[in-house]
Amino acid sequence: MDGKKRVRLSGAEYRKRAKEIDDKQKDTIKKTRKLDDFFRKPSTDIKDPTIEPTLDVPSSSGAPSTDDSAVSSSENTLVDVASISKEQAEDVPLVLGVGVQPSPPDKELYEISDDPAKWTIDEFTRDHICKNGANQNIQNDFPKSERIYKDKVRQLSRHLFERQLLNGEKVPRKWLIYSKSTGCVYCGPCLLFNGGESQFDKKEGFNDWKNSYHRVSSHENSPTHKLSVLQMKQRSNVLGRIDHALTMQLDEEINYWKNILKRVVACVKALASRGLPFRGHDEKFGSIHNGNYLMSLELIAEFDPFLAKHITRYGNPGSGFTNYLSSTTCEEFIRLMGNKVLKTIVMEILTAKYFSLIIDSTPDISHVDQLTYVIRYVLPNGSPVERFLKFIPNTGHKSQQMTDAVTSTLIELGIDISNCRGQSYDNAANMSGIYNGLQTKIKEISPLADYVPCSAHSLNLVGECAAESSQEACSFFYLLQELYNFFAASTQRWELLQTHFTVKSLSTTRWSARVQRM
Repeated sequence: MDGKKRVRLSGAEYRKRAKEIDDKQKDTIKKTRKLDDFFRKPSTDIKDPTIEPTLDVPSSSGAPSTDDSAVSSSENTLVDVASISKEQAEDVPLVLGVGVQPSPPDKELYEISDDPAKWTIDEFTRDHICKNGANQNIQNDFPKSERIYKDKVRQLSRHLFERQLLNGEKVPRKWLIYSKSTGCVYCGPCLLFNGGESQFDKKEGFNDWKNSYHRVSSHENSPTHKLSVLQMKQRSNVLGRIDHALTMQLDEEINYWKNILKRVVACVKALASRGLPFRGHDEKFGSIHNGNYLMSLELIAEFDPFLAKHITRYGNPGSGFTNYLSSTTCEEFIRLMGNKVLKTIVMEILTAKYFSLIIDSTPDISHVDQLTYVIRYVLPNGSPVERFLKFIPNTGHKSQQMTDAVTSTLIELGIDISNCRGQSYDNAANMSGIYNGLQTKIKEISPLADYVPCSAHSLNLVGECAAESSQEACSFFYLLQELYNFFAASTQRWELLQTHFTVKSLSTTRWSARVQRM
């Protein structure tokens, strides 16, 4: 060092000097005359385009010859490039003494450089790398990779070309390629398909060895890198070869998240099929108020090490992180499953063709009026079935409003209302009215849709009116209701009553309440 302190260049200064060297090389290449120019004869125009040009390669004896050895032995052989047809150019061998500039299909005669910094990114290069792979250039000690930092001189390490899986196994990073000319590393798939969005796929390459492990890990987990690897895999499939080593990371990650989603779907199906609530007061693993959905996942994780490890690692990451265990994923699966069930029911209805409507409305626990939409039809095997389709909120209680809700829903599902053959509602005037009720308006659209009052509603009204017509019955049920009110007002009196018999509250709409009390 001669006592002089070594000055550390900045990254910008490194890139500036590298660019100056590259520009000088390009300028020298432009000024250098190509070797093919020394063997090319000035072209001549073909006057008659109907005459197919021919290739005249004279042999040493002066007569035309098709022998390749005769052509290669002629030192003064000249070929008129303009007089060669496309078909003939593909059959001409590339030999010394024949001044034929190769056409794009002849690029297969050339080899792609092992140095990624020297790649010319085009379709031919992409096909060649996808089909034959790329050399990582890790057989040497990376002499040109040295970089000066304030504290020390660092260089590329061989350990950077390995990746440790979750199970501790180490696998090679086939996508990482070292450049002998620049001393940097490149991402092969991103360099071919990404177009310079990160430092790994730019011409200057990556050489920040101090932060190399973090930067390489961050890059290989980025969506852009995964998309480039997927493009390379698809292109390899088209070209007849699958590079399993290069796409191992992508396949492993796909399988990992598939296995997580299988467990999520199982929980969603189990809870939804039994009508159980999903969410609790919070959405945190380990909380006693996290609801049935997260509780089910915690229960499975006790016997499933794979899910347990996933919850430990991604369980409560917060907003902006992916774990596929949140309520958003849960609600999306519920919606997808509901749409699938609805499509299956609609297909059954279209196969049966004819159907009946059952419509009723009632307020839910949140005081929102819900119109229940049920369709009855017969399966091909002769079995009658009733299928609930959906709830329609806040349709209104006027007959015209309910008619619009019924017809618009059928149109939305692709069901022809003219195939409706029956209607069944309660005895309310807006439903069963013969002049302006729902059943009348449906009949105007589909005349064959006969109206049948709901038997359960009718029987309930008959029982209620029959009970009210008897003074003894009214006195009896009134006395039972007063007894219920008296004993229900005190826990001690209610406990004393339970030792002898049970009394239920009177229902004004359900005759079964009177039957159970008698």
